[in-house]
Amino acid sequence: MSAPVVDTHAHYVGAPAIERIREQGAEHGVRLVETPAGTKAEVAGRLSGLPLIPPLSDVPARLAWMDAAGVDVQVVAPWMDLAGYDLDGKSGLWLARVQNESAAALVAAHPGRFRAAAAVPLQDPELAVGELTRAVTELGHVAVQIGARVNDLGLDDPSLEGFWDAAVRLCVPVIVHPAELELPERIRRLFLHILVGNPAETTFAAAALMLGGVLERHPFLRVLLVHGGGFVPYQIGRLDRGFTAAPPPVRAKGELSPRRLADRLYFDTVVHDDAALRHLVGFAAPGHVVLGSDYPFPMRLDQPLAALDAAGLDRAEREPVHSAAALFDPLSPAVPSPSSRSAPPLPARGERWTG
Repeated sequence: MSAPVVDTHAHYVGAPAIERIREQGAEHGVRLVETPAGTKAEVAGRLSGLPLIPPLSDVPARLAWMDAAGVDVQVVAPWMDLAGYDLDGKSGLWLARVQNESAAALVAAHPGRFRAAAAVPLQDPELAVGELTRAVTELGHVAVQIGARVNDLGLDDPSLEGFWDAAVRLCVPVIVHPAELELPERIRRLFLHILVGNPAETTFAAAALMLGGVLERHPFLRVLLVHGGGFVPYQIGRLDRGFTAAPPPVRAKGELSPRRLADRLYFDTVVHDDAALRHLVGFAAPGHVVLGSDYPFPMRLDQPLAALDAAGLDRAEREPVHSAAALFDPLSPAVPSPSSRSAPPLPARGERWTG
């Protein structure tokens, strides 16, 4: 019997969460606002980019889409416009709990079809650890989703060490997904904040994890980069060159190069290009590319399995993409490996720039 097909990248805002925000959100800096485009969420005074589109909470429509797309199980994660990183810690905790409890109710209602990724108030790492622990041990969540940065803090910030420790201790993967943050109009025009901004933010996050020493300090940390890892699979050589060439004030903090650390990262299939997906499968460690859809947003893959066909993946390559077993199986942690399959054997490490 083949393993179930798992969609690792999807978003959900349940009707119970929407109602709690409507009734209680104002006292926590969160409210719903009616606009010509539809109902938007206002968090800490800033409106969401998109309205709360109906498919975010329409469970029958979601199940029908999954059946049509050939998806057996969907890992539902929060909508990142509701990350709430601009809120104070206690208000951010309230918002995370509202979303986590709503997602847990969905899983309880359809235990064979859904799993949940937790939201956490990462602007307050201590509260984030507490909520992650509750979500995993009490609500049954199987992952946690965080932004590519916490406002101006990169993911290598020392304040987040306790969070990384907790993710490893609880044995849950961390899904890194860009959050709705303050951006200038030049980036929002032409949908550029989504088309270019999201993969760029993911790339910044991945680079911080590699060059900032996070993956080296936490070798059993499992990190999933959405949108195919941004530009990482196609610019790993530039990151590797910077590892040895960067001036001392801004040099990498670890001893392992990005190319060596890339095998610890996971990537979804939401790249919208056959050749790019083919390259990604060749670049990543075996089992480290997993199926994603980005349901239900405009940039979703309507037929995620068909994308694997178009990329020419054979049966042996498809199976680990379908099952995401390496990402979610707690008995298969991200063990360090010597080099990416995308590169020839590593040369001796070069001397860093000291001028």
